[in-house]
Amino acid sequence: MLGLFGSMSVQAQSLGSLEVSGRLRVGSKSEKITRKRFYLFTGGLDQHKTLTDKLKAADVTSRECFYCQMKASPEYIAWLKTGDCESPYCREITKDDTTKVPEFQAAYQKGIKQYRGKADIAQMWLTTNLPPTLRDGFYQQRKSLLKSLLGTLKPIQSSMTDTVSVKAIFIDIPLKSSDISELFLISNLIPIEIGDKSYVWACEVEIGADKTEKLVLPVADSSKLIKKCELIVKDLPKCTGGSCNTK
Repeated sequence: MLGLFGSMSVQAQSLGSLEVSGRLRVGSKSEKITRKRFYLFTGGLDQHKTLTDKLKAADVTSRECFYCQMKASPEYIAWLKTGDCESPYCREITKDDTTKVPEFQAAYQKGIKQYRGKADIAQMWLTTNLPPTLRDGFYQQRKSLLKSLLGTLKPIQSSMTDTVSVKAIFIDIPLKSSDISELFLISNLIPIEIGDKSYVWACEVEIGADKTEKLVLPVADSSKLIKKCELIVKDLPKCTGGSCNTK
């Protein structure tokens, strides 16, 4: 009979970890990218050429252009931009915001009628009375883009940069061996807007079981391969009169 710790015991799974920093230096400015999701895939750049080609070719609508085409007011677009928000759910809508943003005021007035003059409830449930295109239309468009980019490809993990450490942290990454490091690909897939440009990273990282791998995202003015990172940079189009034109 085998003992409690006999030869039939199962060897522990080898695991790795990765930290992706959301602190960037863009020109002379320090930027923090928070609440942005990154995806981890097994295999390096060579194995994921189809994905990187899709990322380069993707025709992506900027936040400003989407909301402008939805006939959002300049005040609504400015409110989103101030908090780097993609939807009205990303931060609190204050009473002061409600008085300054026409869409918020209209939703609030609708709530006043709906909730029989109860101002606090109308303010609390304001987002439910916004038009669907302004409430979650941009999110739905990005969700559709993500599905198109991935196709049948499935990430092994995803993680979002937080507002404190400004990092996306991946733990318990499955490895085949504790002795040999393996190649993985990390990418945000959906463009991140900073200033007047959008950025997509597809970076090859080597992960082993002995330490936490740390990745600092490179930044440049144009698309290029930098230190095993495929950086895709595009100028953000500006919306004028309800239509968008690239600079």
